[in-house]
Amino acid sequence: MKIKFPEFSSIFVKSPEKEIVNKISDFELEKLGEKKVFLAWEALGRAEKSGEMGIKFTRTFTIIGVFVGLVLMIMQEFFLILAVGSVIFVVQALTKATPEIVKYEFSNHGLLINETLYYWDQLKRYFFILRDGGEAIAIDTTLGFPGRLFISFIPKDKEEIKRILDQRLFFLKEEPKTFLDTAYEKILDKFDIQNKE
Repeated sequence: MKIKFPEFSSIFVKSPEKEIVNKISDFELEKLGEKKVFLAWEALGRAEKSGEMGIKFTRTFTIIGVFVGLVLMIMQEFFLILAVGSVIFVVQALTKATPEIVKYEFSNHGLLINETLYYWDQLKRYFFILRDGGEAIAIDTTLGFPGRLFISFIPKDKEEIKRILDQRLFFLKEEPKTFLDTAYEKILDKFDIQNKE
């Protein structure tokens, strides 16, 4: 009797054959016709890190960075210390930069983000997530890159957005998590420092 173990990659990467496809089965680019806009808005490209969530992320990231730096210093790996310091610098610079305003648009053709159009047959499923104190939409794509789109929206438009997406994509009540997602969250919980002020 052979024991069959799962492939190593299936633990980390979801198989595309098992993925949920969108609800539109007869989508053809040639038959789209004239573009009809359902909803258009402008929002920040990403939520600004502020408040308790931003402080929590910064503290956790700093503690992990200091710990890794000390371990590397003990091992006398000065080049790696420089590399880790560079990554920390780039992350800090990116989080300090003000986010740009992005134009979003849902139409009968698909989702337009600034000048990039994602047709409905390139989108699979969606769910809402909390990011940096604000709510955003996450839409999984059939493309290799980007595999997931994160969209900021105006809270008053949430029901209209949900109505538009429900007609074309499957809705997930919670974010699907891989092994790496759960491992990352467990590590963050171990290093979490509560704000006791």
